[in-house]
Amino acid sequence: MNKNEIKILLSSALENLSVIRTLIRTYLTLHKVEERNIMEILTITDELATNVVEHGYQYQPGELIITIEKEGSVIKLVVEDNGVGFDESKMSKEEGGMGLRIARSMSDSFKIEKKVNGTKFKVEKKIKEVC
Repeated sequence: MNKNEIKILLSSALENLSVIRTLIRTYLTLHKVEERNIMEILTITDELATNVVEHGYQYQPGELIITIEKEGSVIKLVVEDNGVGFDESKMSKEEGGMGLRIARSMSDSFKIEKKVNGTKFKVEKKIKEVC
């Protein structure tokens, strides 16, 4: 882990989404990310974290792991779970549902990795900094 990276490990509950949002906003503000980019990254985080709660764990207890890192003018965000993973018979992991489409549309790079147990979303977003 480098000095610009933080890792958040929380119980996957909808009630924790506001905690995640506050931590991510604080991180981005401290790294002088402009407000528009902050709002986009928060939206991406909300959609992916909600996806973990709803689909990864189907509202059952589990770990929600978020890693965020600023590298130059790029924010790297990873949202992962150890849940059931994608049901490929229901949807293509490349297409996904509405939340994934929203997250993908706001990202410069969006990758989904299926783990042995769970899913890992890797996002990169180019940002502007405020002075």
